[in-house]
Amino acid sequence: MNITQESTGDLTALITVEISENDYADKVKSALNEHRKKANVPGFRTGKVPFGIVNKMYGKGVLGEEVNKLLSETLNSHITDNKINLLGNPLPSLDKEDKADLENEKDFTFYFDIALFPEINLELNDKINANYFDIEVNEKMTDDYVLDIQSRFGEHSHPEAVVEGAEIEAEIKQLDADGNVLEGGIAHKGKFKVDDIKLKTITNMLVGKAKGDVIVFDPMKAFKDADKVGAMLAVAKEMVEELKADFEVEIIEIHFTVPAEVNEDLFKKAYPSAEIKTADDFRAKIKEDASKQFMGESDKLFMSETVDMLIEKANIQVPVEFMKRWVLANNEGKLTADQIEVQWPSYDSSLKWQLLQDKLFKENEIKVEQDEVREHIKGFIGGQYFGGQTQDPAMMSQMDGIVDTVMQNKEEVNKIYDQLYDKKLQNLFKEKLSLKNQSISLEDFIKKASQPPKA
Repeated sequence: MNITQESTGDLTALITVEISENDYADKVKSALNEHRKKANVPGFRTGKVPFGIVNKMYGKGVLGEEVNKLLSETLNSHITDNKINLLGNPLPSLDKEDKADLENEKDFTFYFDIALFPEINLELNDKINANYFDIEVNEKMTDDYVLDIQSRFGEHSHPEAVVEGAEIEAEIKQLDADGNVLEGGIAHKGKFKVDDIKLKTITNMLVGKAKGDVIVFDPMKAFKDADKVGAMLAVAKEMVEELKADFEVEIIEIHFTVPAEVNEDLFKKAYPSAEIKTADDFRAKIKEDASKQFMGESDKLFMSETVDMLIEKANIQVPVEFMKRWVLANNEGKLTADQIEVQWPSYDSSLKWQLLQDKLFKENEIKVEQDEVREHIKGFIGGQYFGGQTQDPAMMSQMDGIVDTVMQNKEEVNKIYDQLYDKKLQNLFKEKLSLKNQSISLEDFIKKASQPPKA
């Protein structure tokens, strides 16, 4: 047996495996003798079938199995013994054809293309700048939060007739030019607020109407807001921006809320565990909570932009054509070569990030243990179902049972592992890189976060 390797590019090589009859003859004979012991052939007792007959019956199949085993073992040993850091897996050579005629030959030669792991020269340090965007919680936003809390803890009723300030639940159906319901048109059971209507004539038409009443109007003319109309009809705002059509609106329910007064009673309902005495303290608490909620979104954008920046800075080289073949060979027929070609920029970016991520994990000894996954699950369950009170032995026992059940769901557990690895990487970036904190309005943050990722 002989195995050789020769370079075919900066990050590719060709492995040649030559197998002679002497390499497999004894193993084939031994395997055929095992078949002989069990062979059931009419005219012969079990175990007494002549070797020649067994060879005719099973010889080619056994030869193929033993040669494949030997080939796999030889290839794996060559890679391990020579400490070859592979990218992907060996693939049958594109340029050289195997000599593997089991019917007529006794010596065989196999050729494999391999890709080598690229060198990655990137060190995380404070010379690398990364942006971190803090979302501003301004006074207007705080006002909106206060109104929302007042509404949540206000007095809710269902008046007989529509009044200003009410919210209407309705069956909404698009009409054609003749005033009939348009077949295949937009139809949805939605909600809208009377106060959001900008056209006074529509407001006047609605006020005083009761459940079961039907009115007709053009939503875009009435609301003059594609976001609100899109939400009401459950369609993308782009679908209604240029929409000019009347809709039939049948009132199903009328909701009205008298907002709660901003006083200590409201403070206690909104934040039971906090000592809030004044409206200023109430607004400060709202801003604090909003900032914590926005921090998660800021972290997501920070990670997205930092990953793109580090991939670009690392300038990782990969053997593109080999990797396209590898993706095609490993996608189980779900993608064609043409589809991979179109989607390659995305695959290329994902591959480079995976390589860089593995390097960062090893260099910084980042690991996620099973106990960490269990604690993560416990923290979630404790907050959701036990109100954070988990010291009681009965509760702890019940929680352990729930955690055991979740741990059986491999897909869910893998997601948690990924989340914890991402969190550790995020902390590493914040620790090692030079962060440039910038305040940004929510509107500008949404625009920035909505930009398509770099290919």
